[in-house]
Amino acid sequence: MPILLGVFAALFVGISDAFGRGSARRADSVSHVSTQMLVGVFAALPVALVLGSSFIGRDVVRGIVSGLILAVGLAVVYRAMALSSSAVVAPTAAVLAALVPLVWDLAGGTRLTTLETLGCLIALLSLVLTTINPDLGDRVRQGLVLALGGGVLFGISIVVAADTSEASGAWPAVSQRAGGFVAMAALAQARRVPVMLAPDVRKFGVGGGIAGALGMVCWIMGAQLGDVGTVSVVGSTYPAVVVVLAARFDDDVVKWWQALGIVGAITGSALIALG
Repeated sequence: MPILLGVFAALFVGISDAFGRGSARRADSVSHVSTQMLVGVFAALPVALVLGSSFIGRDVVRGIVSGLILAVGLAVVYRAMALSSSAVVAPTAAVLAALVPLVWDLAGGTRLTTLETLGCLIALLSLVLTTINPDLGDRVRQGLVLALGGGVLFGISIVVAADTSEASGAWPAVSQRAGGFVAMAALAQARRVPVMLAPDVRKFGVGGGIAGALGMVCWIMGAQLGDVGTVSVVGSTYPAVVVVLAARFDDDVVKWWQALGIVGAITGSALIALG
């Protein structure tokens, strides 16, 4: 079951990120994430109620904190995708999201395994391939810098959300979405941009909100039922989903060597999780 949930997590997160890129090219990424998170609350809540999840205060709070961090990361990454390319941004953010929990464990005294060391080398070398695209010019650097920042925030949110109990089920995903909405609504007000997307682009926020919420429900519950590593291995394939969708539906161009780099980045992230 955890592996199957990881597959669905990768699929839904990839779809959500594709909606996010499409929206960020047409509207402010903060408005998109705010809309996405609010829709996500209503998408995840029925799952929590139907599954009979227990409302455990500690786990709900961890979900809120995770959401505050994740929302900022999403806004940064979606902006990066709009400025640059999904082939540059998605694998970079995914690798950083895998490396941060690893660094957290190392800080706690854990030593690198052979698989983790190999995974780090493969992932970092593969990112060199994904960031080579002469057609983008300086936009490669812009996308890369933002992707690094967003990926670090993704990793921190994973560390915070990972330690929730099986009994809480989907409630951490609900509170994560709620926390993310509060963060983005406040940021939107501070920046004087709309809290919600305009009607002509709202479909991106709705689609991204539903897919993102379901993806996090699958990821969190998969980690609760099995272990974080198993779900992360399968879930780390989500960059392939977002890149394929962006190329097919949003006119994103992916060079053959970038595609090779994406495969390598996914492989490296999976080895890190397996380690």
